[in-house]
Amino acid sequence: MRLRVVYSLHSDRLPVEYRRGFASLLKEAIKQSDPLCFQRYYSRLHVLKPFTFSLFFPGLTPVGDGDFRVGTKAILHISSNSRELISCLYNGLRSLPQFPLFHNTATLQSIFLTPFRAMTVSHARFKTMAPVLVNTKGDPNHYLLPGDKGFEEGFRFSVREIARTFLNMPDAPIDFCPLDIHRKVVRHYNMHMQGFVGVFELQGQPEVLNLVYQVGLGVRRSQGFGMLELVPTPSREKLYKGEGDIHE
Repeated sequence: MRLRVVYSLHSDRLPVEYRRGFASLLKEAIKQSDPLCFQRYYSRLHVLKPFTFSLFFPGLTPVGDGDFRVGTKAILHISSNSRELISCLYNGLRSLPQFPLFHNTATLQSIFLTPFRAMTVSHARFKTMAPVLVNTKGDPNHYLLPGDKGFEEGFRFSVREIARTFLNMPDAPIDFCPLDIHRKVVRHYNMHMQGFVGVFELQGQPEVLNLVYQVGLGVRRSQGFGMLELVPTPSREKLYKGEGDIHE
């Protein structure tokens, strides 16, 4: 399940750490809509959250002084495997017509649900909508790229954790095959973090592939990383089973 949320911005500038502002917006939306849901995911540290998000600024232009010139429009994409959480975010965002973002203000223009179709196959091709971060056990601030020592272990561990938490599947084997990816360094919480963007294939159980598609890949997913979209293929229609739209 996915939401597409469009905002107008009072100013055309945001800091390079803009993800923090939108993560705060989502937290506040959950809190406003359902305090119990907020407590479930934010009352303790290191709680896995069943959602991810990404941002698109049609007018984005780097300006080189610690800010981005983003234009006056922001498109926020949110994805989750939880109907409850999507409903909570939908209602919470609607209750916040305006939200302060650093020295800027975001004004809600539109919000709607987009359809989701579940995959029924054991392999799929994805493209990143936000950089994917993979870290190493014992050093959470050291991020790895495909081909680095420890990447496969860190990648598989992150998938096993979400499968164990959200699917009750303690063993979820998955394989990663890069097709066209490159390194992407972002600044987040006063740190430079290296991730990757591009196109890759995943092979695993259909339930696990659907989960990755819904809640994202890697770590820091609820902070604006790891969101994916499916890459169309000529045989794509054979890969899905339909799901009905959600009506609030």
